[in-house]
Amino acid sequence: MGMLDIKSLSTSELKGWTESISHKPFRADQIQNWLFKGLVDSFDVMENVPVDLRDKLKYHFRIQSLEESNRLESTDGTIKFAFKTHDGHFIETVLIPARERFSVCVSTQIGCAMGCTFCRTATMGFIRNLETGEILEQIIRVKRLLAEQGADVTNIIFMGMGEPLQNLDNVHRACVTLHERKHLNMGAKRLTISTSGVVPKIFELIERETPCHLAVSLNGTNDEMRSKIMPVNRRWPMAELLGACDAYTQKTGNEVTFEYVMIQGITCTPQAAKELLKITQQRSCKVNAILINASENPAHLPPTQKEVDEFLDIVRAGEVKITMRTPRGRDILAACGQLAIKQKKVASC
Repeated sequence: MGMLDIKSLSTSELKGWTESISHKPFRADQIQNWLFKGLVDSFDVMENVPVDLRDKLKYHFRIQSLEESNRLESTDGTIKFAFKTHDGHFIETVLIPARERFSVCVSTQIGCAMGCTFCRTATMGFIRNLETGEILEQIIRVKRLLAEQGADVTNIIFMGMGEPLQNLDNVHRACVTLHERKHLNMGAKRLTISTSGVVPKIFELIERETPCHLAVSLNGTNDEMRSKIMPVNRRWPMAELLGACDAYTQKTGNEVTFEYVMIQGITCTPQAAKELLKITQQRSCKVNAILINASENPAHLPPTQKEVDEFLDIVRAGEVKITMRTPRGRDILAACGQLAIKQKKVASC
């Protein structure tokens, strides 16, 4: 069970391994074609790969790291998968269908250490980072399901369990594989990494030139407000975070998406709307606003429709792009901030 997932290897790493066991490097391309184009779950079906090489692959690597333990479908068509990892933990992955668009919300860690007060995942604590192969396998599992319907994944959102930038090595490698034309051939704008605001890792993301779009969970318009609901702000306050966002835009030419959770009396007030304008009017950005979902924190309630309308009117009057997102999968706890698995409870099912 300690073997590495074969999907975690880059093409150059796999070529190096095949050469080390006296096989031609082109075998790596064949293997990865089976993994990422054929979506296979067994080395035995790799017909153009020599039998002795397949035997070595089985000895040295896992081809599957996840076992589906549960699947729930929402009344709105959203599907939530619970996967058991090779070492007995559990993660969740969400498929969000919308007309011709099929987005997958991917987990990057088992649990989360960021402690955001409105997020159920935070109640799990942090267990470990997911391997690159475990991240990619979530997408492959969904692609297999969609292929049966003649459809395919169109967008990947690194917004499931965990803080993606705290597992940047493996998330970067997953994005490179997803973006690689020979593999999954997904454009960088179809890959979105969402962060709570780990500033040094945003700069590292820029330096690595990770093929992705950047989304930031802003969820506050001043340091006092944001620090109360997002402990990460105490380490990297808003001036530093916004500076990193500006650096991303300057380097890539892409706008940043600010995610904004609407909480009654906290983030959804006329004053907050005015402060949001000061943040966004001077930047190349858009805002995705969403009502807070049911959580285990009684201090966080959704605002009334009147409060929401007043907030949106102020922001839109300032000619800032803001979209009120429709929550998906709430009835199966699959919406933003709702992913959490009580490990022992699920393990006993």
